[in-house]
Amino acid sequence: MKIHEKYLKNILFAVFVLALFSPIIVKSLNLFNEKPLGGVSIASEKPILNDSTWFNGSFQTQKEIHLNENIGLRKTLIRLNNQIDFTLFNKAESDKIIVGKDNFIFEMNYIDATTGNDYIGDDNITNFGTQTQQAMQILADMSIKFLVVFTPGKATFFKEKIPAKYFTNGIKPKTNYSELIKVCNAQNINYIDFNSWFLKMKDTASYPLFPKAGIHWSYYGMYLCADSLINKIEKDIGKNLPKLVLNNIEVSPEQRDTEYDLGDLMNLLYPIETYELGYPIFSYQQENKYRPKVLVIGDSFYWNMYYSGIPTNVFNSLDFLYYNSQYYNDGSNIAKYDINTVDYLEFISEFEYVIIMQTDGGLNNFGFGFFDKFITATQRELIPDGIRQYMDKILNDSDWKRHIEDKAIEKGLSFDDMLFLDAQYMYENENQH
Repeated sequence: MKIHEKYLKNILFAVFVLALFSPIIVKSLNLFNEKPLGGVSIASEKPILNDSTWFNGSFQTQKEIHLNENIGLRKTLIRLNNQIDFTLFNKAESDKIIVGKDNFIFEMNYIDATTGNDYIGDDNITNFGTQTQQAMQILADMSIKFLVVFTPGKATFFKEKIPAKYFTNGIKPKTNYSELIKVCNAQNINYIDFNSWFLKMKDTASYPLFPKAGIHWSYYGMYLCADSLINKIEKDIGKNLPKLVLNNIEVSPEQRDTEYDLGDLMNLLYPIETYELGYPIFSYQQENKYRPKVLVIGDSFYWNMYYSGIPTNVFNSLDFLYYNSQYYNDGSNIAKYDINTVDYLEFISEFEYVIIMQTDGGLNNFGFGFFDKFITATQRELIPDGIRQYMDKILNDSDWKRHIEDKAIEKGLSFDDMLFLDAQYMYENENQH
């Protein structure tokens, strides 16, 4: 009996040692490749050992971080921990991701938008309405059409799937979405409301409009909105645009596009059980059609439309200003430049149709700063010719322009603001002598 106990202890000890050193063994021998974790992360660089880094302690600190990030089985163990939390406690590791009823996944900001917890107040809503109407009028004077597109929010669409604890204080009487719709109606602002449209056809749509484990509209929902958006633009400009021709709809349990984006961010061992989605296959009727030059200033809801091929086949060009900051126009996910580095008014004036496309989860920052930036830029047209001449000189001198860009970053200002201030300084300094 004692011999068996001795063997058992030895076996248990060996198993313990093997488990303890298994991450090192897996990493050293490269036994298998782990699936990368979802989300954005910046990998730490391997620290450099020298006298300076050793004695100031930075090598030891960075080495510990680097080892922790690259130890064997790290990704698998993270997924295991996340899976336990999800399966046993119905929770996600990220505070921003909420597991709803029947394992429907949400982001917290969309729930706040639905309950009204992120409401910015009547004064701010009124100010947004005034600015929007003013910007639309200025654009009209420039022969540019303007449209606000309210894209749907998943929490608003699946309100019944939100955990009850988020309704303990009830639903507030005002949300940014509801009040902005009122303002748009009162100010005669040109808009299209896909949020209410989705709710109206929630029980009658041929295929799901939202996925279970993604935050954005389904590919099918995007297709319906793209078709409606094309018809709206066509009506506004009075010209015939290319048409989407639906050839087929593939029904698949595979979540192909952005339909599993939140599921990917949860980093689970096993995928969340979802439902089948419809994937439209379409072509274009383009002969003798007009293709307008359209700018979309929007959030992440535009990405699957951007990549779908629809804008490049219907519009004159592919122009997307992500959060009114990073400019994309070649179909890639690499920004061409930051909009703060160019003349904003000159940039906007190149288009004949400008769209603000925004979901309810971000309406507490309606327009992403477009209205302030655009109105300010147009007001600068009234500045003295002398200052304007200096602004032109700066823009036409690559080295001077680069200096202004660096200075703007250093002072935390936009390029436009820094350009104006430097030109004003040069003009006033010249006229003091």
